[in-house]
Amino acid sequence: MDRGASIVVGGEEFHATEQAPFVFGRADGDGVVGLDAKDMGISGVAGSIEFTWGVWWVVNQSTKRPLLIEHPAGPGQLTLAPGHRHAVTVERLSVIVPGAIYSHVLDVVLPHDYTSALRGDAARLTSGTLVASSVGLSDRERDAVTALSAGYLESFPHRREHPNTYEESARLLGGDTWTADRVRKAVERVKARFAEKEGVYFSGPQANYELAGHLVAAGILSGEDLARLPARRP
Repeated sequence: MDRGASIVVGGEEFHATEQAPFVFGRADGDGVVGLDAKDMGISGVAGSIEFTWGVWWVVNQSTKRPLLIEHPAGPGQLTLAPGHRHAVTVERLSVIVPGAIYSHVLDVVLPHDYTSALRGDAARLTSGTLVASSVGLSDRERDAVTALSAGYLESFPHRREHPNTYEESARLLGGDTWTADRVRKAVERVKARFAEKEGVYFSGPQANYELAGHLVAAGILSGEDLARLPARRP
């Protein structure tokens, strides 16, 4: 099966293999494809397209600058935080590298047989997105964090990076079997599991902001999960 990836930058095509990732940053360097040597808004090594654990990933290699990911038929742009990675489970997506002068677009194209095989491995997929996290979510927990993070999952111009309150989340879930307290308990279970299994802690007044951002940036939640909310079901 062909597992190679093609990356198109400014009309020029590059290739990545399982053994040789595509690395991009501000200027050309040893193993790095430069986007704009004069743009100090781009990290020296901004990111990479690499094959790990049998899957292609977009990896944010920067220590302080985010990348944006856009699927042609997806819910809008996803923000990939520094140090995070996003599994590529579609044949084509765009990686946007915001700079101080200009935003650069990298089109990533994968062979059809790779993405077909990946989608066929249903046990490894959640809502169409492969999850690198060891933290699994029950259906009820996924409902709760989807409602909490709904604004992060909307497409532009409705996207809002602000978590809902537990009361708002309960209303989004229908309010019959959900209360604010039940949403809170489900969310707290998810936080506890991240702490236990991955050593990732969400605490303090910004905990829900950080949790929602992490769930989206890591690909654990995607725009497709909005269909879990009663008001969004067909």
